Amino acid sequence: MTVRKLTLSAAATTTVLLLCGSILGATSATAAGPAPTTTTAPATTVSARAEAPDATGAPGLPTTLAPPATGTTSEATVVRPAQGSAPATTTAAPALALSSYDPKAGTAVLAPAGAESAEAQTGKAESAQAQAQAAAAVQPGQLIDSPPTPAAPHGALVAVTGVQPAADGTVAVTTRPATLPELLGATSADLHSAISPAAFEVKPWISGLQVTTDLGPTSGSGSVSGGLGLSADATVPLPGGSSAKLSGSVELHPAVDFSYRGGLGLIDPQQARIGFTLGAHADWHVSAALTGSTGPVRIALASYSASPVVMVGVLPVVINLAFTLYADISADGTVTLDAEQAYDGTWGVHSDYVKGPGWTTTTDPGTSTVSPLRLDLRGSATAKAGLLAEASVALYDTVGVKASIEPYLRVAVNGSVLLDATHPEPEVNGTIALYGGLDINGALMARLVVLGTPILEQDLPFLAFHREWPITTWSAGQSPVPLVNWTTLSAGLIDDNQSAYLRTRPDWDPQALKASCPDGTRLLGLAHGSDNGLCSDVTRANLWDANRGYVVDHGGTYVNTDWAPGYAKAQCPAGSFVSGYSRNGRTLGVLCAESATPLGTASRTLWFDNGDNRPAVAGGGDFAYGFGKGQCADDEFVAGVAYSQPWWQLWAARPYALLCQKLA
Repeated sequence: MTVRKLTLSAAATTTVLLLCGSILGATSATAAGPAPTTTTAPATTVSARAEAPDATGAPGLPTTLAPPATGTTSEATVVRPAQGSAPATTTAAPALALSSYDPKAGTAVLAPAGAESAEAQTGKAESAQAQAQAAAAVQPGQLIDSPPTPAAPHGALVAVTGVQPAADGTVAVTTRPATLPELLGATSADLHSAISPAAFEVKPWISGLQVTTDLGPTSGSGSVSGGLGLSADATVPLPGGSSAKLSGSVELHPAVDFSYRGGLGLIDPQQARIGFTLGAHADWHVSAALTGSTGPVRIALASYSASPVVMVGVLPVVINLAFTLYADISADGTVTLDAEQAYDGTWGVHSDYVKGPGWTTTTDPGTSTVSPLRLDLRGSATAKAGLLAEASVALYDTVGVKASIEPYLRVAVNGSVLLDATHPEPEVNGTIALYGGLDINGALMARLVVLGTPILEQDLPFLAFHREWPITTWSAGQSPVPLVNWTTLSAGLIDDNQSAYLRTRPDWDPQALKASCPDGTRLLGLAHGSDNGLCSDVTRANLWDANRGYVVDHGGTYVNTDWAPGYAKAQCPAGSFVSGYSRNGRTLGVLCAESATPLGTASRTLWFDNGDNRPAVAGGGDFAYGFGKGQCADDEFVAGVAYSQPWWQLWAARPYALLCQKLA
């Protein structure tokens, strides 16, 4: 399996479908992005291996996915906390359920499960006796492990600190949050399972949307084949008075990952994992008249939520999965788009904890395959469109992983192209360039306290995966007007040297993570909190001198005025522009390329640490979703970067401001 990893010592990832990724080649019927070495199929069955002790010596417990609950009341499990290597043990308490629960106040009320029906069958006297027995069975020090109920929609895992029986036979308890080590002890559990479509609640956000579920032949048994279906035929408004027509179908196959390896103590486990995989198929059609004021626009289509219960022996562990599907559309010019395509893909995202090293985030980017059905593009713009989903996975009510996953197609058009069943060879008049891409962004939620692991009070974002690749270019008919190129850089995990020249030269900043713009372009933007950048040749192409001269600055050697007081700076000398950047721990560097023509001297400081600071009509799209971005104007270049370390990320320098300077 191909994976991308980022490890942080204390703590440190939804899935999506392609909307406009329809044409990957002039004549091919199917094409794919840069394929990783393997493709992971959507999980459709439970995979549990916990009957034998693992390498750490922790005894295993059978691990299964409980069938979706069908009633409105679910019984809570009252247990004695884990002791040594043994998991928690059940008590003799009668069937109880949470009738109310306030996690902030730490209070709950327990009542015999099905008390009303029991009273109708046995009479009030017998029912009152059963309620009294239930109240007496709950003691301080015990754990209450509840599956999702109306009172606790995300389930609950708490330790009882006080008990107060009531006259009506219920029992009020005060509680504190409990942890999985208190419940599971030194045992081990593993599960990778598809989630039954019947377990999901789906909320449509636009009219003309229909939701279907294919339950499959084994639905409800914990081993599920089937999927969540969505079909659309809707027209949605866009900024500027225009609209987009969305139609087609989407099928999703979600699965969940959970594993646990207990330690000898009850403070934190030896190992834990929480995550998900998702397979998807889409046959989608979008048509719209787009302008620079269109985007980026995200149109919520539907929200999905499920709370599957993992049974570790007789002990329930509640996992909450939620994601929202969006139509994602943007353009930086004027273009008329009418596209149809078929799409297939599978991705996986999870976070792992190992005692000592801490948290590691891992993604399997899988593959994305698009079969073009129809394309009609006319205009002059760069457009990007997709079906994007944002998801989160939680244990009980503490979120563990949140992520967005988006394979996409970006098209740069100056003229027109027509391709359909009656035009197997594209009719082109002008210049068309197509790019494929895949973005996986997310964060490990540092407050995953239910695992008992060391925590911080700040969620730690990371860029899990990003890549964009050229697919094909068509040019015919009218004399093509040069297209503006926009390139997203990402140096969060590995070097991203897009400069063909620099790839033939020695490492321009050894020991640092680095990124360089394609030859002929310059850096225009950076993101705060990630290692993403944006390059372009807008307004001035081929700015780099033919001799390819360059220098690298880390310590502000060329700073002649304090344009960002209180911050460290990396700056280019006069006559040079920033065409790349690097990070070596707490230090940032800039790659300064000599300009082929004289540059202007008018400059300004552009801050972006508190959110986006970009031109009103910003080219390049959202090059670092979820992070604040700074971007100089189209007639400027980046001359310097001011940086520091966020209080929650002291091991990594982050940019706070750009020195933007006029091209002429």
